[in-house]
Amino acid sequence: MGFKTQEKLVGSETDFLITLDEDAQALEEVVVVGYGTQKKANLTGAVSQVSSDAIEDRPITNLSSGLQGLMPGVTVTGASGAPGNNGGDIRIRGIGTWGNSNPLIVIDGIPGGNLNILNPQDIESISVLKDAASSSIYGVRGANGVILITTKSGTAGKPTLSYNSYYGVQTPTALPDRLGSPEYMELLNEAQVNVGRNPTYTADEIQIAREGTDLNYYANTNWIEEVYKDYAPQQNHNLSVNGGQEDFNYYLSYGLLKEEGLVVGNNYESQRHNVRAKLNTTVLDRIDISSNIGYIDRNYIGSAAGTGPLYQALTIIPLVPVRNTEGGWGYIGGSSNPVAVATDSGTNDFSSEEFTGNVQAAINLFKGFLIRGRYGLVKYNSRRNLFERTINYYSPDTGDLVWQTGYPNKITTSSYKGTYQTFVGTAEYDRTFADTHHITALLGISQEETVNDDLEASRTNLSSSSVGHINLGTENQLNDGSNAQNALQSVFGRLNYGYKDKYLAEINFRYDGSSRFAEDVRWELFSAASIGWVFTEEGFLRDNNLLDFGKIRASYGTQGNDQIANWAYMDILGPVNTMPIGDQLTIGYRQTVVGNQLLTWESAEKANLGIDLAFFNNRLTTTADYFVNTTENILLRLPIPDVFGGPDYPYQNAGSVENRGWEFQMGWRDDINDFSYSLDFNISDVKNKVTDLGGTEPTIGDRVRMEGEPLDAFYGLVADRIAQESDFTYNAEDDSYTPNFPYIQGDPVQPGDLIYRDLNGDGEVDLVNDRKVIGSHIPRYTYGFRGSMAYKGFDLNFFLQGVGEVNGLLTGSARHAFISESAMPQEIHLDRWTPGNTDATYPRLTYQQSYNQRLSTYWLEDASYLRLKNVQIGYTLPTGLSEKFKAERFRAYVSAENLFTVSDYFYGYDPESPVSSGSFYPQVKTFTVGLNINLK
Repeated sequence: MGFKTQEKLVGSETDFLITLDEDAQALEEVVVVGYGTQKKANLTGAVSQVSSDAIEDRPITNLSSGLQGLMPGVTVTGASGAPGNNGGDIRIRGIGTWGNSNPLIVIDGIPGGNLNILNPQDIESISVLKDAASSSIYGVRGANGVILITTKSGTAGKPTLSYNSYYGVQTPTALPDRLGSPEYMELLNEAQVNVGRNPTYTADEIQIAREGTDLNYYANTNWIEEVYKDYAPQQNHNLSVNGGQEDFNYYLSYGLLKEEGLVVGNNYESQRHNVRAKLNTTVLDRIDISSNIGYIDRNYIGSAAGTGPLYQALTIIPLVPVRNTEGGWGYIGGSSNPVAVATDSGTNDFSSEEFTGNVQAAINLFKGFLIRGRYGLVKYNSRRNLFERTINYYSPDTGDLVWQTGYPNKITTSSYKGTYQTFVGTAEYDRTFADTHHITALLGISQEETVNDDLEASRTNLSSSSVGHINLGTENQLNDGSNAQNALQSVFGRLNYGYKDKYLAEINFRYDGSSRFAEDVRWELFSAASIGWVFTEEGFLRDNNLLDFGKIRASYGTQGNDQIANWAYMDILGPVNTMPIGDQLTIGYRQTVVGNQLLTWESAEKANLGIDLAFFNNRLTTTADYFVNTTENILLRLPIPDVFGGPDYPYQNAGSVENRGWEFQMGWRDDINDFSYSLDFNISDVKNKVTDLGGTEPTIGDRVRMEGEPLDAFYGLVADRIAQESDFTYNAEDDSYTPNFPYIQGDPVQPGDLIYRDLNGDGEVDLVNDRKVIGSHIPRYTYGFRGSMAYKGFDLNFFLQGVGEVNGLLTGSARHAFISESAMPQEIHLDRWTPGNTDATYPRLTYQQSYNQRLSTYWLEDASYLRLKNVQIGYTLPTGLSEKFKAERFRAYVSAENLFTVSDYFYGYDPESPVSSGSFYPQVKTFTVGLNINLK
């Protein structure tokens, strides 16, 4: 099972050496679904699954980035390259709510895990449940989709020792180009003159900066180069042992991941240890017992200023030196020195120990009937030390202290503890009657409980500036804490029926009770039904030579989402500082939350229609789906009369969002003598729109929630072009220009400014009637193309990934110059409008004026891209040669992640994080060399 069929002509030979090769197509016939597995041929829901080979040997540090582009309908956005904290946001078939849109993560049957801290080398398969038929069995938490992660298990046979390791370096995928001091000074003068102000710098001062004769006040610092290193090393080591006998097997693994940061000061780095032990045994030929224990010890360090140094590198003037001629930190005024901040502002040190474990026993009472019980425990103990140090800036002339940040120094220590427990009991029945009727049934109960307990303490004026411990603080000894609890009880079930593997039907349900809602409304029933027709089992198609398999699927069902704050249905009192009484600050209590006892979960209705086809002896496979997902009763804070007088509006169930789209996946696999190859392509389209706002007015701003439009769509002006002198009437007497086109009253419009379109035709432009939805940050199309090929000992793997029809927006210092004192010019701003450069790409420079930079179509970026996500070349030694090293397999490879990107996005930033002001850690390219060694 799971291997390719081979035929040998016997002839006169009597001895044969047979080596079995895995049949990837056969291995994919079993798909992991909720609380079990199903044959792919009998599946009636929309489920995508990838196996470990899709992420093995890639230099990924978390699974969210590894999933990007692998499966249709799964979108990952917002990832950064920050060590230890670089996971992205996963969305399945769009964004269905403006609350918590995260899918439910289930790791080895235990819900609620964190996939980004797992060791990718421990993963056996990942299934994504996308429609109601596949995921409604998870009830109140399945509205945003479900991701099932199965870790590796041991296999019977001699012990196998595997060692996988790689070493690599990271570099940013994109960084902006800052201009030097002379160009900065000249453009600043121009921007000031353009608004009627006197220039700041004289020609002599500009010449000093150009010649570099005063390094304390007229330096020429490239802050991007100073803040970022050329590269950052990364290394990963994994050691695993698996083996066993017929009634016992084991899998043991250890993984170490170390990442250094790209920022100077060595405050950005991470380290993670993963340990896993998985044991399976059979007792009395009918009792299966398994245990799965995981332990994670991780740590990441950042700057106490967060990503502040990265943003400050965009906002500080280049005239400031990194260090002055006396060796102190450079400072002229305004923005803090980013190198000083990255190096000396302190550290944000986070460490965590996380234990996960589950024990399962299954008893086969009689043929086809199985009772299974599972207990799961997730426990974490995390700690954060935020040490904020004082930075002193001294005059290079007098040595006097001229500026100080982070005074007094301060330390904040936080402790986070949490425990999650669950018990799941199921009864399963699986029988075939008369070789015709196949019935499987599942009935289960579950109990879950989560308890979190957090504590925080802080002090100022530490006696040491080098050692950060709370015991060293002498003043302002403050503390705070919080506690949260929730529980869930459920009854669930599933019934499958198949007639001759030709006509298929499935129904499932879950009856959930969540402590997040009041007793009268905390229980709800979620259910789904699906059907399938394997039309290739019909007589008229059974013996055709082209189509090997064909199935049509349809499903409809409901799911829920209870991801809101605990006790939102209750009136809650909280502490608040009040006025001093007798020179003592007193603590009082007031109502901080207004409860709503009618509050209940968001509900989602999902419909899906799909088809699965296989051609040419299963070498070509295709899957296509069309879906409509509607989320209703979305949790909103609706405005109520001001006479209410509460601290904030209570949550209510109102509003609706629809996601409608299609998915397509195609794969080809073949062998030609010693050459084997496979190709996989997927694409999906999702149209997102708000269909109901609960009777409230639209939320109007640069981002809107408006019926009929995508959630949080961009809302702005339509810009036609940059105005020329011919668009104005010139008055020579007072040297003034009067625009001959509609404009916003109050804007000092001149040649070189943007012309905005008068949408309602009233002869003027205003921000009420002449704005509209101009784009969305939610990708319409996501796609991926993966290929692998092998010839003798050589192998090549590549993976292309991209998105289409999506917009991005860069604001402030990330995109513009001189709209504020901290908006520094970039190389692109050299192509600004002037009377001698009328076909420029950037409007005229105006100091501390931002009317040209209002959100409009002119500044909306095309965030579509095609990226070579990974390419890898490897070589495996012939078996005869590797055996000399006592190795069953010895493979070396080189790999590159995010090697190149094709995009029209703004040059200095990565399109995977399309909305930004520049204050984030950049996405990275990774180049690695690695080894895979198996000893047996």
